[in-house]
Amino acid sequence: MVSQLSIRTIDQIKSPRVRRLYDYWHAKRRQGELFVFRDDIDPIELRDLLPLVSIVDVEHEPLRFRYRLVGTRVVEYNHQEFTGLYLGEVGWQDEAMLLGAYTQSVVERRPNLGFYAWDLRSGGIGRCEFAIFPLTQDGETIHQVISIEDYEFPSADVDPARV
Repeated sequence: MVSQLSIRTIDQIKSPRVRRLYDYWHAKRRQGELFVFRDDIDPIELRDLLPLVSIVDVEHEPLRFRYRLVGTRVVEYNHQEFTGLYLGEVGWQDEAMLLGAYTQSVVERRPNLGFYAWDLRSGGIGRCEFAIFPLTQDGETIHQVISIEDYEFPSADVDPARV
């Protein structure tokens, strides 16, 4: 199987953790603002999600994404620590696909939600629901994104045809 990514709406997302971060991000938007300010994100309010969350710095000209913080469960699931690395240099088979999802979120200036599946080294199939949310420091430029990857739900809930 080749890695697959599909963009989904919130109504298609099964993960209660992804849905919770989606609701949190929307609740943090200031009156009249399109984006959430990074300073309005309180890690204490997200304590239960932190193992699945990453904070990614967005660099412009050229557009690049550098992992500032990677949750412990994400590191554990990927069998590697990639804090400080740029998306595109980690070495995953699905990096181009993920790079496209991050780029879409920043360029379109909106959250991006979806599902992806990929071949595991063990011969199995990895499955994940994800969401990427833009963050700003000035109300104009996307400076960071907060993302969540949830591998912790029954795969039959996501794609019964692949079980």
